[in-house]
Amino acid sequence: MCSLIRNTRSLIKPQFQCACYSVLKQPKPEEPDESSPKPVEPPKQVDNKPAVPEEKYDPRLVTKEDMKWRTPWHQKEASYYSTLRTFYSEHNQTDLLKLLQTPINLSPSAIKKWWAEKQEYKEMMLQSYIPARNQTLGNELAAAHFIVHRGGAVKFYNQDRWIKANKYNEYNLPRFYEEDKVLQAIDCTDMNLFYEGLSNLKDLKQVEWLRFSGVEKFDDWYLDRISNMFKHSLVYLDIRDCPNYTERGLGALHRMEKLKILCIDDMLMTESFEMTCLLLQEVNPHLDIKIGNFD
Repeated sequence: MCSLIRNTRSLIKPQFQCACYSVLKQPKPEEPDESSPKPVEPPKQVDNKPAVPEEKYDPRLVTKEDMKWRTPWHQKEASYYSTLRTFYSEHNQTDLLKLLQTPINLSPSAIKKWWAEKQEYKEMMLQSYIPARNQTLGNELAAAHFIVHRGGAVKFYNQDRWIKANKYNEYNLPRFYEEDKVLQAIDCTDMNLFYEGLSNLKDLKQVEWLRFSGVEKFDDWYLDRISNMFKHSLVYLDIRDCPNYTERGLGALHRMEKLKILCIDDMLMTESFEMTCLLLQEVNPHLDIKIGNFD
């Protein structure tokens, strides 16, 4: 029995050694070399659809709606208009927050100030540009109606008289477009003219004479705007008794190519103001700057 077991072990052991030796002798798989560049795979297309090229940005295709960063609540989808829509405006939220954060003051002076601000805002809105008026009357007559109705005066070419409203605010101006009515002079003396009202004077190509004497709200922004609107035609400009403009706004008058007479106040004369006047005369040698009251 013992001899049989020895013979069996001698037969099995070599086979086991051969199997282990064959496993150890197998070649190891090569590790990938990290330094070698990997092949770049082409981008896979989903659903076998061709790739759509990105559109280039073109500023000429940008619309006014694209520039809006939010949509008002009453213009959103599925919104509706109610009877309260009459009292809605874009400024309601800011006005409400300001009202809640302001202490209640029912003194006579506060009520008077509030009423004056309301009236001023109303007048400012009434002086806004109305496209329908210009379409009916034309730019020249529309500007004439705007100025005369608010206490100013105008003069047309080929006419010797100024047109001004009487004490009952009655005046004689055509109510329909007339081709031969072209404004030559505009007098805004002592008018309650807002900056927004200047938009009614645009597109007047032949105005030569312009006076803003006594307009309290007249400042540097007014000067900058009129220097663009009348830079090719204006010859005479009177801005006396306007305490709110400075030499910064006066420097914008260098755009006016035909300006020959400029009337200003002497109470505003400082070193920088005088230097600005000298520079204006250097740019426009034909400009005559008149200082103070000389009428």
